[in-house]
Amino acid sequence: MATSVRGGRVKVGLALGSGSARGWTHIGVLRALDERGIRPTVVSGASTGSLVAASYASRQLDQLEKWARTLSKIDVWRLLDATLKRGGVMRGNRLMRVVGEQLDDHAIEKLDYNFGAVAADLHTGREVWIQRGSMLEAVRASSGLPGLFTPTYHEGRWLIDGGVVNPVPVTLCRALGADFVIAVNLNKPIGARLEESSDEDNVPSVEGTELFARWTGLLENFVSSIRSEREVNEPSMIEVMYTSITIMQDQITRSRLVGDPPDLVIRPKLGDFHLMDFHRAAEAIDIGYAAVEQVAAQLPAGG
Repeated sequence: MATSVRGGRVKVGLALGSGSARGWTHIGVLRALDERGIRPTVVSGASTGSLVAASYASRQLDQLEKWARTLSKIDVWRLLDATLKRGGVMRGNRLMRVVGEQLDDHAIEKLDYNFGAVAADLHTGREVWIQRGSMLEAVRASSGLPGLFTPTYHEGRWLIDGGVVNPVPVTLCRALGADFVIAVNLNKPIGARLEESSDEDNVPSVEGTELFARWTGLLENFVSSIRSEREVNEPSMIEVMYTSITIMQDQITRSRLVGDPPDLVIRPKLGDFHLMDFHRAAEAIDIGYAAVEQVAAQLPAGG
């Protein structure tokens, strides 16, 4: 490809898609691009994509990757704080507090690279671009997966996961100044088979732990619904919720990418990743790296 990023002639932007645990894949994508001398100066993200984008824009990707690689199954569950009263099973406060221990917060306006996170207004359905203020608050506002994490009150609005309206925020990336946009689409194509690994492979045993003692009421029922014996092929609550969101996001992504196509789309092969597989960061990062290898011939020239 003739496009060059040398001398600042072309601003390369990276639109990092939503995908919960699949979002760790973005780290591998960034590593592979960097090895080719391609260092995006514009990054946008939705949900976990916004977290990786923020860490890159603030030059803290190393810290995020180091922490992500240490997570075990039980670590993931310990980070989730149950709630019985609000608009989701988890508040997300504990998770963001730990993220804040790994990453320094910065004003978005002062980051080294242009960064923006996309969220959705719960009451109007409008797409919201967060381009100023606290970097970590922007990430939390972009990551309120419906039904799982509670909405975030941000600047007078209740915001939910950006993947609801713009799972791969190419439009925001262009608005931030990118000339050549690389989109990373983590959505599972409609019609793809549901993940088939057993529930016990994806839900850690928590009986007898401090975590299990703390979780009561709704969350206890939530966990037991995943672990309980069911008829063959009967989906669990979490499967129904997440697969429904995946179908919705895939439809929206297809429409958005047609309306504002990126210059290049990277589609990592992540079909067997589940909603809460944050403990599989090493594997996801390797898959992201390999996905860049697959499109190497279409990449702009590094400088």
